[in-house]
Amino acid sequence: MCGIAGFTFPAGGGAGAAERNESAERLRRMTASIKHRGPDAQRALMLDGVGLGHTRLSIVDLEGGHQPMRDARTGLTVVFNGEIFNHVELREQLSAHYAFRTRSDTEVILAAFLTWGIDCVRRFEGQWAFALWDPRDKTLWLSRDRVGICPLYYAQLPGGHLAFGSEAKVLFAGGLVTPTLDARGLKQTFALWSPVAPRTSFEGVNLLPPAHSARFRDGKLEVFRYWDLDFGVAPDAADEPKLLEELGAVLERAVRLRLRADVPVAAYLSGGLDSSLLCALAQGQLGGTLRTFSVGFAHARFDERQHQTTVADELRTQHRVVEMRDGDIGKLVPGVIFHAEQAMMRSAPAPFLRLSEWVRENGIRVVLTGEGSDEMFLGYDLFKETKVRQFWARQPASKYRPLLLRKLYPTLSVSQQNVELLREFFGMGLEDPGSLGFSHLVRWSNSGRITRFLAPEFAARVADEDPVASVLRSVPEHVARWRPLARAQYLEAKTLLSGYLLSAQGDRMLLGNAVEGRFPFLDTAVMEFAARVPERLRLKGLDEKHILKRFARGKVPASILERSKFPYRAPIAGALVGPDAPAWARELLAPEAVAKVGVFDAKKAERLVAKLRAPNAAESEADTMALFAIASTQLLAHHFLHPKPPPAADVDAVVLEAA
Repeated sequence: MCGIAGFTFPAGGGAGAAERNESAERLRRMTASIKHRGPDAQRALMLDGVGLGHTRLSIVDLEGGHQPMRDARTGLTVVFNGEIFNHVELREQLSAHYAFRTRSDTEVILAAFLTWGIDCVRRFEGQWAFALWDPRDKTLWLSRDRVGICPLYYAQLPGGHLAFGSEAKVLFAGGLVTPTLDARGLKQTFALWSPVAPRTSFEGVNLLPPAHSARFRDGKLEVFRYWDLDFGVAPDAADEPKLLEELGAVLERAVRLRLRADVPVAAYLSGGLDSSLLCALAQGQLGGTLRTFSVGFAHARFDERQHQTTVADELRTQHRVVEMRDGDIGKLVPGVIFHAEQAMMRSAPAPFLRLSEWVRENGIRVVLTGEGSDEMFLGYDLFKETKVRQFWARQPASKYRPLLLRKLYPTLSVSQQNVELLREFFGMGLEDPGSLGFSHLVRWSNSGRITRFLAPEFAARVADEDPVASVLRSVPEHVARWRPLARAQYLEAKTLLSGYLLSAQGDRMLLGNAVEGRFPFLDTAVMEFAARVPERLRLKGLDEKHILKRFARGKVPASILERSKFPYRAPIAGALVGPDAPAWARELLAPEAVAKVGVFDAKKAERLVAKLRAPNAAESEADTMALFAIASTQLLAHHFLHPKPPPAADVDAVVLEAA
């Protein structure tokens, strides 16, 4: 992983010396603003019509993979963030057409583009965001990986030009965009956990959607999709032994490709099935040298160290744990929002920011993680809930069918009063179970309750913004004809996975400390295989990830296979308003500070803080989500609406090369 930055400007050498110097200084600042993503080298290149910057985290071809990288014959130039894991195989195919000078996957992108054009991305197995300048026709190409692991922001500028970067702060550092919170993007975040791409948290800043490429030429931007998740395929015949064999083959290959590096590769170990299985496969391929890292919590409610230790001991990994306390999380949150560049409803990313720091302190810069398994193999309670609610919808008046939800949420009381509340809460949309958004209505409604804390003036500005309608409009029409669980998978991957788990909780928390995350369950072959497995072999009754558990037998401890799914959470109220709450929280949650930003109602926020600060306060999920939404929005404004200029040393760290 690395960071990229750049912008186009008038070609032809018409600019004067002062203007060229100004552009060079702008590119320095843009590149330096994301030095945290690539501390090993920062380089920038001014060409005729474009400036390209790159910050490097050296992982493959440590000596020869420097960027921006140019093809000497054509002048084609690329800056690239990510990894092309099948670069070895592609190099073999391309070597007859291209004379390689390095061992880097970056040069494979140049060779592939010169051979196949922008359609080369269809052949890539990896995670990427790249910008490629073709001087032959003055075209800037942008591309982003299939599921959105690597971010790529852009802004269309006055005069028919374009700027881009791995983070929004790149555009701010260059003075190309004035930071202003996007009210619609915020409202979408409060319901969906992230804005709907291309919208972001900031006005004038766009996010290239996953699995899309873009062409910018003559002042015109064309964005197009090159791939999509397809859960609507006909399932394979239910030959479970054969499917288990194929699952093993695609997973082993996915892990093997992601162990390719010229530096050691470690793994995150949560203590759940997904990370435990990946660690088992990686340990086997590495011959017993795998290092694993985990987060532990002082608060027993969130702690999984018992299970992490069980796996580490059985697999004999070199294991390290970093412990988190409420006060630790509170101190980390400002950094979380600075790197994530969006509001949030959960504090869960904070421990991951500390974990990546811990990993880096231990000399590791690449880790495997288990994200994507739940989305592909029907692991979340949301999928079980969808299955129960679809069954309930066949007889909406049934007294007994809604009680099946107690198997998912055993803490639900069976009193008549609570049964009625259960009906009201989970029964929404039962009249139309075939609707595209049926699976997510309960979650979106629950998250959307945060809007009751909005300031009246702000709420009026976005009264016509319907976040649910916005996300459903972004879904291709044919998805509505898929099976209910297939529709649910697609929505989950397009919203929570891409916008939150891989971004706010993934890329940003990893690269905030210059650590690259790799995700074997999001390998293209693994995803396409999972889509062909009959749903009843992924969600058998209400047993999630059935086929994955079958495959994991004998590879991970039996206790991991038998344990109930444990949703990852981190403390919120204690971290923000408890006895160890940091000074920033007291300052930014004060009524006058909330009123100044103007997104939330200051009096309602004050009452919420008092309620959660009270001794032995009952913490409802709705209240703690609202508290974190308010705090993170305050931090978003604090960091970006009044930014400080970068230190001179950081600006000067970029070496500007001559074209």
